[in-house]
Amino acid sequence: MASARFHAVSFAGLVVGSTSRAAGVLFTSAKSGENVSLVYEGHTKLIAGAAVTTLGYPLTITTSGFFIAATSGSTLVGRALSAAASGDLIQALVNFENMVPWGGV
Repeated sequence: MASARFHAVSFAGLVVGSTSRAAGVLFTSAKSGENVSLVYEGHTKLIAGAAVTTLGYPLTITTSGFFIAATSGSTLVGRALSAAASGDLIQALVNFENMVPWGGV
C-alpha cells in the first residue's frame, strides 16, 4: 500500500477509480495485514491526476485513486488548497461523509 499513499481508497483498503466506493484518502502506508490511517474529513495531502488550476476548485476521483478537478455532475469529495500539475502532491480539504454531485460553475 506504500504506492497508494495519498490516493482514494475503499474501506477494504483498495484503491478506487470512482467515488462510488471511496472511503477516504490513504494517509499512512502499510504492509499487507497491517492497519492504516485514512482521512475521510478535513485537511490532508492528496495526489492530483490532472492539472488543477484554481485554488478552492472542487475535486473528484478518477482512475487509480487520483484526484482531478470536478466537472458538472461529478461527485464532489473536496476542494484544492493549491494549484497543481498532474502527479503533484497537494493540500486539500476533503469530506467523504457528505459527497454530493456538483452542479458546475
